[in-house]
Amino acid sequence: MKKLLILGLCALASTAVLADEALFTQLDTDSDGFISISESVADSDVSAKFAELDTNVDGYLSAEEFANY
Repeated sequence: MKKLLILGLCALASTAVLADEALFTQLDTDSDGFISISESVADSDVSAKFAELDTNVDGYLSAEEFANY
């Protein structure tokens, strides 16, 4: 039973990661590998948290910064 629970939790976690990657790709409309402030407005949640996620304060979210979303 424990193994089944662990496998289920791993499957859910990997699904969340894939969803985050898909959202990053969707928001990165110019495909430069970053989400700009103007690109972030397509998702109100990301836009609202942009300043918090942009840890190096360069005005862009890298994939690494976005992973904290």
